[in-house]
Amino acid sequence: MANCQPKVPEVKYQEESWWQDFFTKDLAEFYASLKGLLSAREALLKELSGDVAQVLANPQRRDLALRVLFGGLDENCLEKIRRYRPNYYSSGYIDCIKGGTAAHFYREVLEITLGEQGYKEDAEKRKELLNLLKTMSLEEIGKEKLGVSIKGNSYSMMKNLSEMKGIVDVIYSKIKQAIQAQADYDLDLVKAFEDFLNKSIKLLPLYNPFTFFIQSLRLTPRPYLSIMYGEELFSDPVRNLMSKYGVELTKILDPGLYVQSKNDELAVIGHKDGSVGKLIVKLVWKIYDITSKLNSYGYRVSNELKKYVEAKYNEVTSAGYTIEKLVNTIANSKSEYEKYCEGRYIKVENGAVESYDETLMTYDRFLELFSPLMFLGIAWIEGGELHVAC
Repeated sequence: MANCQPKVPEVKYQEESWWQDFFTKDLAEFYASLKGLLSAREALLKELSGDVAQVLANPQRRDLALRVLFGGLDENCLEKIRRYRPNYYSSGYIDCIKGGTAAHFYREVLEITLGEQGYKEDAEKRKELLNLLKTMSLEEIGKEKLGVSIKGNSYSMMKNLSEMKGIVDVIYSKIKQAIQAQADYDLDLVKAFEDFLNKSIKLLPLYNPFTFFIQSLRLTPRPYLSIMYGEELFSDPVRNLMSKYGVELTKILDPGLYVQSKNDELAVIGHKDGSVGKLIVKLVWKIYDITSKLNSYGYRVSNELKKYVEAKYNEVTSAGYTIEKLVNTIANSKSEYEKYCEGRYIKVENGAVESYDETLMTYDRFLELFSPLMFLGIAWIEGGELHVAC
């Protein structure tokens, strides 16, 4: 019989106030910062709209435009741009926009460019503009029509932010929750992004018990959930409370035995498609993606997924050993374990886990090895493939 004493005391799934706090405070503050950032970006683009020649000729808009386009760039590199003449062997342009500069932040993170045909056109247009600034005064440039404007794009980071807003919009539409929090950053995009990033990280499972709980329900065997949270998790009052906030669970995988009650007892359960729980998990992984991208751009932001995995690998499980020790028992060698890093197709039939007609392990062994990893969100099944975050 499963121990009914929860092993994760900070998860208070029985208390409605705990649910309410997440949606009215944690998620609402994140949502306000996200909308505030997107609004500030739109306001900046509106402020700098029109032919860049006229923007630079306007004293009220000039400093902002120069900061967005050239802020923090090295003068020596700018001089190389002015003198550069491409040849057959060259890449076609010199890029002086380095990580940590204002220009890098506006171009790489906020995806604001000169022109709208990609970074190569952006670099070329900046070079042309620099050459003009060297030979003409701003007043003289203002009399010209350069045929290029400052534009906002949606390649990667901004696409993520837009999708995140869409996810939270759907969440609030499902639970019919009014949102009180607001954030207004005017044109201070640096402050807006910093605030958004801080609010985002606060939502991650390493710091937020609610999203940890929701992630643990992504795909975890029912017996392990009973051990960690107690049987009350599956009671009618809790089921009704979860349903009120759009969190619905369903059976994802079972051992394929002939006794249906046994299949139900040992099943891997997870969030229903389109449910609030599934949307929150998707939002969490969007945040992971953002921190990973910022990390790769050279910003002092932790790769939060890596940080989470490293932290959880060192935690002691209910069985009394660390996840790191557990994953080393998945196979006889590291190379064998790494087969799951990119995903490995599995199917379960007659109490055995198979992959392309090869028997990998019994279902009982699968539960023993993967239950803790799935509970922590370090292992999951998607598209018929078993994945492990390595």
